[in-house]
Amino acid sequence: MQFKKALWLIIALLLHTVEAAAQEVSTYEPLAEYPFVYVSDDRDAVIPEVSDSLFNAASRGIQFAVNRTELREEEPFVALYREHIVPILRDKGLVLRKILVRGAASPEGSYENNRRLGAGRTLELVRFVTSELGFSIDPATVQTGSVSEDYEYLAVLMRRAGDAQAEVVERIWRECGGDERCCKQKLQRHDGGRTWRRLLKTYFPRLRQARVMMWFGRLPIEVSGVNLDRADVLTPLLLAPHSLSPARPTGRPPLVPLAFPAPAPRLPLLALRTDLVHDFLFLPGKFGFAPSVNAQLEYFPRRGHLTYQLGFTFSNHRHWSSHRFFQVRDVQFELRRYFRSARPVRGAYLGAYAEGCIYGIGFGPREGWEGEGLGAGLSGGYVLPLTRDGHFRLELMVAAGGFVTRYDPYVWGNPVTGDIDGKYYYDYSGSASKFRERNHLLTWFGPTNFGISLTYDILYYKRKKGGVR
Repeated sequence: MQFKKALWLIIALLLHTVEAAAQEVSTYEPLAEYPFVYVSDDRDAVIPEVSDSLFNAASRGIQFAVNRTELREEEPFVALYREHIVPILRDKGLVLRKILVRGAASPEGSYENNRRLGAGRTLELVRFVTSELGFSIDPATVQTGSVSEDYEYLAVLMRRAGDAQAEVVERIWRECGGDERCCKQKLQRHDGGRTWRRLLKTYFPRLRQARVMMWFGRLPIEVSGVNLDRADVLTPLLLAPHSLSPARPTGRPPLVPLAFPAPAPRLPLLALRTDLVHDFLFLPGKFGFAPSVNAQLEYFPRRGHLTYQLGFTFSNHRHWSSHRFFQVRDVQFELRRYFRSARPVRGAYLGAYAEGCIYGIGFGPREGWEGEGLGAGLSGGYVLPLTRDGHFRLELMVAAGGFVTRYDPYVWGNPVTGDIDGKYYYDYSGSASKFRERNHLLTWFGPTNFGISLTYDILYYKRKKGGVR
């Protein structure tokens, strides 16, 4: 009997060892240099629960501007994620299995505004992280939460800095039982407000952030065939909120659950624009109504603030009886930098342009010119969406720069004899042997254009399906 008991004990120990080894193989490991990103090649790897202490230690913080929820393009995490982390995931052929995001605000503002900022920063970070992957995301993998005023993480920062008053913040936080408003009032009253003022300067700017942890792996076999682009699969998931749920100190209120944002609108690839000022040009006292055909194509890279535009203006008015002509062929290239990276674009922009044109313009028998010109300069404007999805827009634009043209004036009838012989002549009074075209030069510096334009997105990027390639 003793032998049998010993044999069963050995078998149990072996099974336990094998099971432990299997569980060890099925864990996620942090990426080197990026401890907030965990990866696993095992389809059966178990996605862990995350405690507050682990989240505070391993998560990556992304800073936001004061009272803003937009992710800044110059924030170091943007380039780090795009240029380093996403390529690693693509090389490994992994998909997003889980993401935890917690947004917060610094405590100096009003509680309600800080609540709004925490929620907005959470959703903005989720949008950026998931959109950069280039494939559909199952919203069930996203767990979000926000903290209006993160005093617990404030104490963590103070402990890391060796701040002697970290114990004060922790004690007040415990006394308030996790009530943020209570903690705020007690900290403001503590030692006449001196501690609060020091925290305001030293630590509060670092609390304007959202923090993130991510897990990437291979889809389990039983769900790997799900088409995440199908509306009937996504719709129920989009309606379900997913909250961050690590272990918390007793009495701390739960994090505010946030619904995963609706799918991002289609990303425009190419837009068609027309300038109404050129389309309906009117020159009072000279020519009158002189409409032109103006068309501009704007190309939007998938990411970033820069766009590229190519435009063309064509007019071909010829009124022989009154000797009025307005014939213009103008080509323009423009590089724009929008201040906001949102797609479709909106808001203010600055641009640089270059153009070339040929023209023949006449306002009467003795007022006519023809020539060629080149110009370059800077432009600026503001884009306003006209529809809810932003794909139909109104734009206001001004431009200034330099323009150089060589031209010749021309007149009706022989300028030497005065005979009206039914022909147009160059208005040239020099020696006929020295005549050459484009005797005149004009250089202009100043305003060169203004416009009121309508823009419509005509082509869009195709959505990528499946995993990262």
